[in-house]
Amino acid sequence: MIFSIQEIILLFFIYSFLGWCVEVAFVATTLGKVLNRGFLNGPVCPIYGCGMLLVLIVLHPVSDNIFLLFLGGMVICSAIELFGGWILDKLFHMRWWDYSDRPFNVGGYICLSFSIMWGLAVVFAVKLVHTPIMAVLQRIPDTLQIVFIILFGIILIIDMVVTLKHLIGIRKNLGQLEWIAEQLHGVGDQLKDVVGNSAIGVTEKAEQGKEKLEEATVQTREKIVIVMEEGKEKLQFQKEELEKLRAEYAAKINKSRKYIRNSLVALNKSGKSIKILEYIKDMMK
Repeated sequence: MIFSIQEIILLFFIYSFLGWCVEVAFVATTLGKVLNRGFLNGPVCPIYGCGMLLVLIVLHPVSDNIFLLFLGGMVICSAIELFGGWILDKLFHMRWWDYSDRPFNVGGYICLSFSIMWGLAVVFAVKLVHTPIMAVLQRIPDTLQIVFIILFGIILIIDMVVTLKHLIGIRKNLGQLEWIAEQLHGVGDQLKDVVGNSAIGVTEKAEQGKEKLEEATVQTREKIVIVMEEGKEKLQFQKEELEKLRAEYAAKINKSRKYIRNSLVALNKSGKSIKILEYIKDMMK
């Protein structure tokens, strides 16, 4: 077996809590609101715990193949989301999520874009999150694992009983169970504020960083354009100067040639020696 019974139960609690954190953070970053997205009073989403356990057990043989892991995670999570959403809708006539406004949805319970997101999330969780979690779990003694299981199990059962009581509409007061549920709700609200506000803060910093990067990019482009324009102007100036020098040099060469020809003609007529080279040097100065 891949996991022991204790590890399976503890992994259910851990991923139920992490799933709740993901839900709160997702809503906070997309809607800008801090909301408790859990079905229960406490900070847990059992559907995430069930989904991740199925993924870890069913997809263990293909966990080294990224594509199959992605595809399997997409199918398993979508199936759980579809079944869970349908059950909640039919039993309590309530929807905790609705994808009706998204393309390629099935009854509003699932949609293609979120199915793809679940596949990517499974790859991320299996490859990066699960390994350190298992490393910590395996360091916990068996006796302490059992204590955690009993404690979390009792709390979860109480939370579910009180939640179902309110959803069904039973007015009977459950005494201490109600008090425990209220305490759980308070803990959930405190954690909700921490997770949600932290997610919003990270998003705002990311947006600020993006704006600064865009501003720096624009400034860099402007500087590049200025440098290129200055370079073009300098190049044009140097080209013009070079043309002037070439014209002056060509004029001097032509003048020297003309002088040489005239001197040779004069030499032939007079028979006198003329210092042609000295004249040429004078003309070239």
